[in-house]
Amino acid sequence: MRALANNPTLRGYLFAAPLMVVLAAAVVLPALYNAVLAFWRYDAMRDNWRFVGAANFTALVDAPAFWNALSVTGIWVVGNVALQLALGLAVALALNTVTSFRALYSAVVMVPWVSSFVIVAVVFLWLYHPDLGVLNDVLTRLGLIDQPVAWLASPGLAQFSLILANTWKFFPLVAITLFTGLQAIPRELSEAATIDGAGRWQTLRYVIVPMLAPSIATAVLLSTIWAFNAFTLSIIMTGGGPLRATEVIGLYIYKVAFDSFDFGLAAAASMVLFVLILAVTLVYLRVADPARGRRG
Repeated sequence: MRALANNPTLRGYLFAAPLMVVLAAAVVLPALYNAVLAFWRYDAMRDNWRFVGAANFTALVDAPAFWNALSVTGIWVVGNVALQLALGLAVALALNTVTSFRALYSAVVMVPWVSSFVIVAVVFLWLYHPDLGVLNDVLTRLGLIDQPVAWLASPGLAQFSLILANTWKFFPLVAITLFTGLQAIPRELSEAATIDGAGRWQTLRYVIVPMLAPSIATAVLLSTIWAFNAFTLSIIMTGGGPLRATEVIGLYIYKVAFDSFDFGLAAAASMVLFVLILAVTLVYLRVADPARGRRG
């Protein structure tokens, strides 16, 4: 006990031990089980498992649906990250200029984030409805369209429509992350730039954004990971259609596991997704930290 009392490092490990046990049970063990499962195949007719080695990964390489899911996921990730960053930065800048009721506005901004996926899906299905949707009604009144648009009926429009819905769901956390970064930037820097004759755009580009780079890096990384794993709106709103245009890799894994009951193949696809996210994260961290790149 005396050693524990005199050793803050040991006390830290002791306090963290319960959390580490929970993480091991909830994250590490399932991940290891999934890695083992990727080398087995389940025979639903005979209700047994057999070791197949790398056959599941070979089957993925030969599966057109898998490559389609990867390409759809690429579009999905780029679209989500770009829109979430743009919208999040705009909202963060707006919050940073507010002096009254800032807490209230921040709470309102977080509403999409705390809303369930089902609520978000229902709202956007109503907005996108060809006949009863608000979006078509507004565009018609503005004279931008002559006839209703079936937003979820064509591959390109369906992808874009789901990206918008997912952006609305996830942009609040990006906005709050960037807003927190803006709060740490001394106002004297912006005031000095204004005195020197810089306009708002120049101040944003040459003062605010460079100072905000660490927060932007965090927001982009989190948005990328969320986008790779998100498929709830796809399964609720389109089921992956039309023509698999919205079948991201997460939805592909879900269908293989629970529609085809090919758990081994689904586990192999999950391993590919894990490696892909890990690779993107490592590359991004290397690019975002030039010093680390030089050390490497």
